[in-house]
Amino acid sequence: MPKPKPDRIVGYRRTSTDDQKLGIEAQDRRIDEIARDKGCAVVRVFTEHESGGDPGRPELAKALAHAGRIGAYLVVAKLDRLARDATFLMQIYDSRVPVIFGDLPEVDGSAASRLMVQMMAVIAEFELRRIGERTREALGVLKARGVKLGTPRNLTQAARLKGARSAALARTAAAVQEMADVAPTVARMRAEGASLGQIAAHLNAEGYVTRKGTSWRPTQVKRVLDRIRTP
Repeated sequence: MPKPKPDRIVGYRRTSTDDQKLGIEAQDRRIDEIARDKGCAVVRVFTEHESGGDPGRPELAKALAHAGRIGAYLVVAKLDRLARDATFLMQIYDSRVPVIFGDLPEVDGSAASRLMVQMMAVIAEFELRRIGERTREALGVLKARGVKLGTPRNLTQAARLKGARSAALARTAAAVQEMADVAPTVARMRAEGASLGQIAAHLNAEGYVTRKGTSWRPTQVKRVLDRIRTP
């Protein structure tokens, strides 16, 4: 006799920075859509404000435990909202709690589905690590130059200009790190031939905001692409 399918859903939402909290609305919409498609009731939703590469997430642990107790699905709007660490993600996928990814509706528990999730998890982890490498490389350049940030009163005008340039590089490096959530989507859509405007529209529809909390425009998408390409 086949095992009955769950009729309840426990949702999990994740944002990595305060600026991305508006993305919760988009995640909620996707979780609700999945609930309607599956004919399930959303009984509880857990929210976390942590990096996707950080496995220390108490709200995710609570969501998994609750879903396991009541025999529910764990639903996330997108795979990279669950995790960007491949090993960690596959441990969750192989647990006793069935997981539904909003951006991978074809995942059905089969061997082929597991392979697909594994590949996507590895790609998500690679993208996160590469962004981190670019940040460290940019900061390493500053260190190799012997640059010290700040503007003491006894600095010469030339030193002040040098410090300003270095500070700008540091801000760029920090910006690259903060774009970890949107960079993979931007890079993928551009590689698939999407225009800057189409990418901006997609990010806005998904609820993402810029570092300043504003809507995305084509010029801002271009800056993300430029920073991805240039450490």
